[in-house]
Amino acid sequence: MKMLGRNQNLEDYPSRTERVYNILLENIIKQKFTPGERLVERDLAEMLGVSKTPVREALGRLEKEGLVYGVPYRGVFVARISLKDVLEIYDLREVIEGLGARGATKKINKEQIEQLNSIIQSSKDCVKKNDLECYSSLDLKFHNLLATISGNKRLGQIMQLLRNQTRILMSTSVKLPGRVKVSLGDHKKIVEAVVRQDAKLAEKLAREHVRKTKEAILDWLEELKTATF
Repeated sequence: MKMLGRNQNLEDYPSRTERVYNILLENIIKQKFTPGERLVERDLAEMLGVSKTPVREALGRLEKEGLVYGVPYRGVFVARISLKDVLEIYDLREVIEGLGARGATKKINKEQIEQLNSIIQSSKDCVKKNDLECYSSLDLKFHNLLATISGNKRLGQIMQLLRNQTRILMSTSVKLPGRVKVSLGDHKKIVEAVVRQDAKLAEKLAREHVRKTKEAILDWLEELKTATF
């Protein structure tokens, strides 16, 4: 079992459970822990230099988020994201991202416009360097900021619930040929519509953006399935 970040300082986080959770999360997202792999509390505790308690608590949190699952008398395993999961996640995201963009047109201020434009510029730099991890991080930041600008607290809570499953799927989608440039172009158009306070267009573009991502992932899954046989 290989793990990222095991030597990082646990004191940098408010609790050991929080730090263990973040290390395990990053390893799942970056597929250092592969779907279906068993995660043994004792082994994880030894690797991280902590007791079993924060590991158990972190795994419990990951299970609530649908990233791991427990099997009685067998242990905890990394969850697989199925085709059904992809459809449900992106169908829901299409609705809430559209609502977020629409709501943002009514609340956005000058400082927030600058923040969005800064993300767009930084995203351009990531694309030029072909730094996909950098782009993924900024993509998440972009969508979270739109939700925050909208001022819809419950929308933000739903996005938070989907965030980590989305990050796993995003780690695949950004690697698809041409996908990052399409994504960046969509972001720019969404920002332009939000800044112009065109609520209808902003919602339409945001929904289309999520739909295109879903279609790209579904096409990739289909190709993968075909190649297997």
